[in-house]
Amino acid sequence: MSSLFESVELTPVTPEELPLISGMAAKIWPDAYREINSPEQTSYMLELMYSPQAMEQDLAEGVIYQWILCEDERVGFIAAGPIIPGEPCVLHKCYVLNEAQGRGSGKAALRLLFAQLCKEGTPLLRLRVNRKNSRAIRFYQSLGFSKEAEDVLDIGGGFVMDDYVMIRYLT
Repeated sequence: MSSLFESVELTPVTPEELPLISGMAAKIWPDAYREINSPEQTSYMLELMYSPQAMEQDLAEGVIYQWILCEDERVGFIAAGPIIPGEPCVLHKCYVLNEAQGRGSGKAALRLLFAQLCKEGTPLLRLRVNRKNSRAIRFYQSLGFSKEAEDVLDIGGGFVMDDYVMIRYLT
């Protein structure tokens, strides 16, 4: 996997595959947030966002999880929703395995998501990104996102999410 991926596609994650999403997140997050969060906060957030109950709640609220496939290999995942025609949508999760980063799969996956959302009549995609995560901020800016606001959210356990809210118009 040393060159750009030839093909990228998004495929639905089934409820039975949610534990695989948790496992992939547990592999990605420690490196992704090593310089941003304490190990304790990373563990807390993984449990908060990737427990079976949390992801089942996401599904119940209309969040759609999709695998990022590159040449038929699962290299990451995204989660967005709810998708309501005419309403903004939230990108909740967008992660690619470390060994697959830098080859265009994340950008290609988000472009596919943009196309899906446009077909559904979604005018705007919104996300949160840690203000210290300069790599992710640059990534999102390269795809047309801009900073809309700053927000500090108490997530419990003595931790906060110190984020930029970023938006991208789709229509």
